[in-house]
Amino acid sequence: MGCPRDERRDPAVTLISAVRAGILRGLIGPRSFPFEGGVQARGARPPRARDCRRWSGHAAELAGDTLAFYDRCEREQGGVLYTHVWGLPVWLVFEPAAIEQILVRQHRAFAKSVGLRSTVRAFGDGLLTSDRELWRRQRRIIQPTFQPRRLDIYGKEVQRATLRLLERIRADEPRNVHADVTGLCFDALTRAMFGEDVAQAKDVLAAAAEALHGFHDHYSRQVGGVRGVLFSAFRAAVTRCGKPDLRVDPTFIPTAHARAFRGVMHEIDRFVYELIERRRQEPGDENDLVTLLLRARDEAGRALGVRQIRDEVVTMFLAGHETGAAAISWALYLLAQNPACQRTLQRELDEALWQTVPDQRATEFLPYLKRVLSESLRLYPPAYRISRTCVQRARIGDFTIEPGTEVLISQWSIHRSARYYEAPEEFRPERWTPELREALPRFAWFPFGGGPRICIGDSFALMESAIVVAALVRAFELELPSGAPVLPFQGVTLLPARNEIRMILKRRQRAPSAAPL
Repeated sequence: MGCPRDERRDPAVTLISAVRAGILRGLIGPRSFPFEGGVQARGARPPRARDCRRWSGHAAELAGDTLAFYDRCEREQGGVLYTHVWGLPVWLVFEPAAIEQILVRQHRAFAKSVGLRSTVRAFGDGLLTSDRELWRRQRRIIQPTFQPRRLDIYGKEVQRATLRLLERIRADEPRNVHADVTGLCFDALTRAMFGEDVAQAKDVLAAAAEALHGFHDHYSRQVGGVRGVLFSAFRAAVTRCGKPDLRVDPTFIPTAHARAFRGVMHEIDRFVYELIERRRQEPGDENDLVTLLLRARDEAGRALGVRQIRDEVVTMFLAGHETGAAAISWALYLLAQNPACQRTLQRELDEALWQTVPDQRATEFLPYLKRVLSESLRLYPPAYRISRTCVQRARIGDFTIEPGTEVLISQWSIHRSARYYEAPEEFRPERWTPELREALPRFAWFPFGGGPRICIGDSFALMESAIVVAALVRAFELELPSGAPVLPFQGVTLLPARNEIRMILKRRQRAPSAAPL
């Protein structure tokens, strides 16, 4: 005789009950889902971000237009806020003093976020994603590549690449200037750090960058659904086991995005490993990055493994040129939107420059150009968000943060805060007076991050932006065709949507013609 209907155990119901009782309660804590207590109950917790849902928290907002969500939180509350994503505790930090605590004074309590380090298939354990002793070892080895003497070498390659672009441009026709400057930055980087033989990898590297951003965007949007629930449960489990920063490679999930990403990274790996072997057989000069890595030794006299060299080379390929190209593209876009600022910069360039393309000291004698770049980086920082995972308990101001908590710091929103800037949404280069720079809190403008993990190539990026922006603005009038404004795409880097900023470049009458250096 069968059981009464209300006593039958449906397998699906049994599984759901096990997940809920075994994972969400057993692993996290019997009363802590969704983190009303649990790990966060041990110390004072920040105020809750508004409209936080009981079960999902702000999963939907973080899976959608995150920039709008950060802006609303900063504008309506600011400071340090608490929320969660399906029970995973998340801090939103907008207070400069708290940011300094996290990035500088107590940086050892935080690791690069699990989300960023999950890009392991692309960057491996390169300088961008590694942590702790491995990162310190790598930083010491890579640092000579960014010494001041190399700034001169790189600056000359940027000048040459800029002249080649000026010669190719056909004036008065709409063109994708973001594609132009991306190619320019890749050309300059590879010639300066790897030699001309890597130019053949341009197409496969472009495909890898596009696949990386698509993969990142796809999985970021899964936070609001079932995968977000499973990820939060997994994070709770590993935190209970003492591994709050344990990472996994999400490309093992059999999806179209994952397959496309693995395929293009296979092509990248083949090219990079062949390049390493060529340099092993025929070393490059002292400026060649692969040769430097092959010869490098740590304090114990150990050489880098071939996999580690691969990780550093791929990191430089993918991250080294794209952030610089984004910074230049957004600066040109803002100047095209603001003709009066463009004319002011052109007057400065006409009076101060005697050559078509300035050298690497451009910002030293072009103060308005420096202000333009500062303002552009304020409004469109390529690194628009910093994320960290707490790995040991720390005191941040009046609050206690526990291991396993995710920390999100939005440069985008802090840079656009009315707490620090008048008319923060407007492009006003003239605001960057010495008085403003002196008065701003340390972390009210930080496009390159801060603390020990500050971008290793910040000086290179500023120099590159100054040369390219000055050359293009001096040579052309920048105009935007009629139509919708360019929207930012929130990939690993803040890029223009569809990798496109269409612009009409009209050659100026006073601009000298391009001539080789």
